Amino acid sequence: MSRGDIFIELDDIVKVFPGVRALDGVSIKIAEGKVHALCGENGAGKSTLIKVMTGVHARDGGDYRIDGKTVNFKSTKEAIDAGVSCVYQELSIAPQLDVAKNLFIGNLPMKGHIIDHKTLYEKSEEILKFLEMDISPHMIAGDLSVGQQQMIEIGRALTRNARLIIMDEPTSSLSEAETDTLFKVIKTLVEDRNMAIIYISHKLDEVMELADWITVIRDGKNIISKAKTDFTQAELVKNMIGRPLENLYMKEPAEITDTMLEVNHLTRDGVFDDISFKVRKGEVVGFFGLVGAGRSEIMRAIFGVDKYNSGEVILDGKKLKGGDPAKAIENGIGFCTEDRKKEGLALKISILSNMTLVKLKALSHGGVVDRVAQRRAADKYMKSISIKAPSVNQLVGNLSGGNQQKVVVAKWLLMDPKVLIVDEPTRGIDVGSKSEIYSILSDLAKQGMAIIVVSSEVEEIMGVCDKVITIAEGKKTGEMAITPELTREHILSCALGTETDFSAETDGEKKEEVKENG
Repeated sequence: MSRGDIFIELDDIVKVFPGVRALDGVSIKIAEGKVHALCGENGAGKSTLIKVMTGVHARDGGDYRIDGKTVNFKSTKEAIDAGVSCVYQELSIAPQLDVAKNLFIGNLPMKGHIIDHKTLYEKSEEILKFLEMDISPHMIAGDLSVGQQQMIEIGRALTRNARLIIMDEPTSSLSEAETDTLFKVIKTLVEDRNMAIIYISHKLDEVMELADWITVIRDGKNIISKAKTDFTQAELVKNMIGRPLENLYMKEPAEITDTMLEVNHLTRDGVFDDISFKVRKGEVVGFFGLVGAGRSEIMRAIFGVDKYNSGEVILDGKKLKGGDPAKAIENGIGFCTEDRKKEGLALKISILSNMTLVKLKALSHGGVVDRVAQRRAADKYMKSISIKAPSVNQLVGNLSGGNQQKVVVAKWLLMDPKVLIVDEPTRGIDVGSKSEIYSILSDLAKQGMAIIVVSSEVEEIMGVCDKVITIAEGKKTGEMAITPELTREHILSCALGTETDFSAETDGEKKEEVKENG
């Protein structure tokens, strides 16, 4: 087949789960040698469609054809054998095995009943070279970075002679350099190997850069499908959420007053060194740095999850004991962690139970939970931050990513924190949910809460924060007020450690210093 020829067709695909029609007549055509972006909000049906294509789910209606022949995959192996592979957002690396065995897992070259190690490592070297990975095939996969593990997953698809690779949020945990490498590999796969790529991402700038064709689905239905060149980004957003989005970053002015959190010379040996900063009531402070810079580790130490070697954390004038998250919570720090599924939520229990986890003691009398008060508290935030679910009894694991993130935020709002730390608040969620999360943070700042936002997206930092602190290799390299004059390039330079600027002192901070010094 030549570049641009259609080789996969899905016509009127239907998938029904109890109480929900997840796919309602979705049709899509995939051409070889092209990047086809699949866009839609969380819960639109993208993941279900992928699982139908890869043999995880059987369709309940419609036709699925490869090279004009109807297929009915009963397993992922059947899909892989037909040339359809998927690199999921949650990686499936075997961390204890080496790189070569991960590349060929389930497909090891054999000599009789024995692994052909010579062929295994020779072929692995070829794949690593193609992926521009300067690592040994003998390295243990668990020692690789997330970005390197992502590339190993792509390499695994190549060992299986994939004709289509589906990439689900592939850059959600990648650095900018790793993302650039991934894009280069994708372009080589489609242009030189005539491979097809389905690219799923909530980062619309990536979609507009990479895609040849874009299909939008909403509520399990096709909305629009056409060449990328016929889309504007505004039109894409409108089709995804069903309405124009006038302003993604909902940051309204808030009164910034006294210091609420003060961190002085915080050091954890080998991780971060001599970190000092202040966050005031009504202020949103951003932390930006490359993946591995130490941003999340600083927040974990402030919250007490990880111990630090020296320095101090002062909350509302009171010095906190390190290494004690229970005390941090008791004194008024909330922490929405980077990985909501592993650390922020219990996916197999309800919205109600998740929301009230850190508030159970206050909602109990004589060791017995007041179920009426618990329900009232959960219902309040279910409405106030617009969590979309049938009721608070819905299992959190069944919610979209955006609604899961809102449950995490609601859990901490229930304890009425003085400081709220949110690490990667919009990772892996759609543009409509992003806007809602930004609006929530803005409202909290207006109410006088001190907020820290950790993000790997410069635009997000510039859109929602009052000032930004940059971190490089565990050191603070910049602190800057967010003003119209501040550029993306300047923030990136500081995050790379090539430029330092401590220019964030504001009139409010100067006045506070005068007041403190009498």
